[in-house]
Amino acid sequence: MKRIVAVMGLVAALLWAGNASAVDLTYAGSVTVLEGVMKEAATAFEKKTGLKIGLAGGGSGAGVKTTQAGMVDIGGVSRDLKNEEAAQGLVASTIGYGAVGVVANKAIPIDNLTSEQVKDIMTGKVTNWKQGGGPDLPIKIVISTPGCACREEFQELALKKEPYVHSAIVSPMKTLSDTVQNTPGAIGPLATAVIDTAKVKIIKIDGIAPTPENVKSKKYKMARQVNLVTKGAPAGNAKKFIDFMLSPEGQELVGKNFVRVK
Repeated sequence: MKRIVAVMGLVAALLWAGNASAVDLTYAGSVTVLEGVMKEAATAFEKKTGLKIGLAGGGSGAGVKTTQAGMVDIGGVSRDLKNEEAAQGLVASTIGYGAVGVVANKAIPIDNLTSEQVKDIMTGKVTNWKQGGGPDLPIKIVISTPGCACREEFQELALKKEPYVHSAIVSPMKTLSDTVQNTPGAIGPLATAVIDTAKVKIIKIDGIAPTPENVKSKKYKMARQVNLVTKGAPAGNAKKFIDFMLSPEGQELVGKNFVRVK
């Protein structure tokens, strides 16, 4: 909770520090959504409509909290909206679908793990790659910061809510690929929209890769919605932007890093 409060303060500073009138619409939340589509979409939307969007990250949790508090017009949430969040009056507009992938250091000669192996590795039951047919090398777990939907969704879906190993390295999502690349034996969950395949390798789970086809068909089990949330039904400039994101032009932008809904 302390982190969310701190993030809310940071969001306020980023968006309005002496410059509240400079933007027509504000966004905060999921870094996956921010990096995967919002930055490019905000530029395209401004060019099309003349309306400028102020952007800040903070994670999906911050997106929910700042939208609920009325601090921003739109929150980015890279997961399904929870029942209790919807009960508080938040409305999700799904603009696409994404997934949480498992990335590893490229030097690790393993391309596939079973669901059980992934769970055992992330929870610390398996600590050396030789236990899974790899080299005699300690496993280093890398996870994103608290409040990140990627971290929470993976823990719920892949680990069945068991905790990550206590020695896990915590890295901001934006630089997690770099951390895995620079850490021998490293592996961790990361949103597919921000995976840098020039730096890390994507591990198949039960022989299934998080391809757009597998995400859309739900063959890949760790797929999730990409949502823009508003306090109440979208209205005003927020509705204009969400309508843009669901238009052919907006969906083309979504499709660069996510699976389109249209």
